[in-house]
Amino acid sequence: MSDFKITLFNNTQNQLGESPLWHPMLATLFWVDINKKLLFCCSLGKPANAYSVEMPFIVTAIAWQDKEHLILGTESGIYRYNIKRKIPQLITELESGDTNRRSNDGRADPWGGFWLSTMDKTAEKGQGKIYRYYNKKLDCIVTDLTIPNGLCFDKARSRGYYCDSFTSCIYVLDLDVNTGEVAGTAKVFYQFNNTDVDPDGCVIDSIGNLWLAVWGMGCIMCLSPDAEVIHTIKVNNLNPTCTAFGGKQGELLFVTSALCDSNNDLQNIQGTTIQISGIKNGQLEPPVIL
Repeated sequence: MSDFKITLFNNTQNQLGESPLWHPMLATLFWVDINKKLLFCCSLGKPANAYSVEMPFIVTAIAWQDKEHLILGTESGIYRYNIKRKIPQLITELESGDTNRRSNDGRADPWGGFWLSTMDKTAEKGQGKIYRYYNKKLDCIVTDLTIPNGLCFDKARSRGYYCDSFTSCIYVLDLDVNTGEVAGTAKVFYQFNNTDVDPDGCVIDSIGNLWLAVWGMGCIMCLSPDAEVIHTIKVNNLNPTCTAFGGKQGELLFVTSALCDSNNDLQNIQGTTIQISGIKNGQLEPPVIL
């Protein structure tokens, strides 16, 4: 029986908070508000030092490269971002000629690559794609999605996961053990019976469990590598969007969220960022290798 404790990490109400990233070299959490084009930064235990940076484009996904740089997935491409100087540098364009499209979920993989999804801004069916940037090469590896989400990786099992929030389904891909390249066709990992809820962002712990933010259900689900539900953690944020392990050894789980139309007495915490303590098998995100 796990004893999870839920506390408020940052009280800023994001319209669409997303992509929490714990930077292990800086002991700092980064995340974005997609709708407001803001990049946030907050150190653990120092909420007064939190700040945001207005970006020149929509940022939807974050990874880290080294102590000085983040990797940003944006509506126009993948960028290397100098944290101190607040300067983005283009690495590669990504569907930049189509103004009806933007990036969505993204994450570093354990082999040094960076995965980034794209979607139609009006969520037109079948227009979502997933790309991987690895060894200075960008490849489109999944197509025919609608709202691609949930990119995360289990290196021990050579697996990659992704969601399509539109179909309320989580998929699993076999990956090459040495390079992380796709080595097979996707299979259904977990299908929600209630299609009114959306599987959103997720992360894998050190023993292969998947920690998923469930939009519309107000909870974090933990699924085993065999797709069995281990935990369901109710949170007051009705639309949690993504999860990230943090702390010294991944003992915390950070959760971003989005504003919603609820009129209940919890409205003032919708869109905030929370932390869940009591995590036993969390692991920190790997860097992107350029």
